[in-house]
Amino acid sequence: MEKYTKIAVVVVLCVLAASAGFLVSTLPYLAGPTDHSQRNRYPTEEEDRFALPPEPPMSMPMPTPVPRAAPESLMSKYAEKTMSVGTPEPQYADTDTERKIIQRASLRIEVKDFQSSSDAVIDIVERSNGFISDSHSYVTDTGRKRGSTTIRIPADRFIAVINEIECVGDVKSKDTSGEDVTEEYIDLTARLNNSERQEQRLLEILDMANNTKEVLEVEREIWRVRTEIERLTGRIKYLENRVELATISVSLYEPEPITHSWGIRDAIRSAFECFVSVIRGLIILVGYALPILILVGLGWLVKTKLMPRLRRKRDGK
Repeated sequence: MEKYTKIAVVVVLCVLAASAGFLVSTLPYLAGPTDHSQRNRYPTEEEDRFALPPEPPMSMPMPTPVPRAAPESLMSKYAEKTMSVGTPEPQYADTDTERKIIQRASLRIEVKDFQSSSDAVIDIVERSNGFISDSHSYVTDTGRKRGSTTIRIPADRFIAVINEIECVGDVKSKDTSGEDVTEEYIDLTARLNNSERQEQRLLEILDMANNTKEVLEVEREIWRVRTEIERLTGRIKYLENRVELATISVSLYEPEPITHSWGIRDAIRSAFECFVSVIRGLIILVGYALPILILVGLGWLVKTKLMPRLRRKRDGK
């Protein structure tokens, strides 16, 4: 009995000890929830208004890097400069600009003596400070001479030279024309001036280049502008040459003899041509038929010569 009493006491003590530990562990919860608003709390608007600024940290702050602008391309500077300056419009202010007229003429003249008339035309050209740019002549089947000459003379002597050339023979046809190229000439001159100014600006930009890429880029643009300058210069020089020197084409010819013919010569010529054509046809026919004739001849020899011999030899045996 005493033994069971001790066991019961031990059990009761263990239960009391466990209950006491449980009560101790639950005391904070019994006191209510912890107020964290006083420990980690953001200041209100009223408090923030009168709050002192926070003290700076003891360590030196790192300097904020200033962002660098991206390098600007030299060609973009050139384009911006070109747009700011603007492309000058063609200058038409000079209303007294001399008109540019390209003068041409064509004469067809019948002469009695071709050589003397041709010499007279050459003499006129030399006295007018001109030159002959093209000339050719030939003799017809009837022994008559013909030829044409292209001459270039100063524009101010254009009408005078035509009048002198008309006196060398009987003029059968005459054609004169003038092409006004004043507007084209002024436009080309203005474009040439603009291109030359662009080239000058590009050369200035080339001196500012700092690396190979920029140099190549500017040189490529300079080459393009230089090509345009050369093209415009060539066209301007061509127009100036055509305006300063007029062009006259002179055709001289001796008249054909007037004769009456019965047509016998033409008939003989036609008969001979037909004879030659027939001979040519026969030669071509023989060329086509010759291989066939050779094959037929070989077959005839085999049939008439070789086959009878073979037949006799076979019968003799």
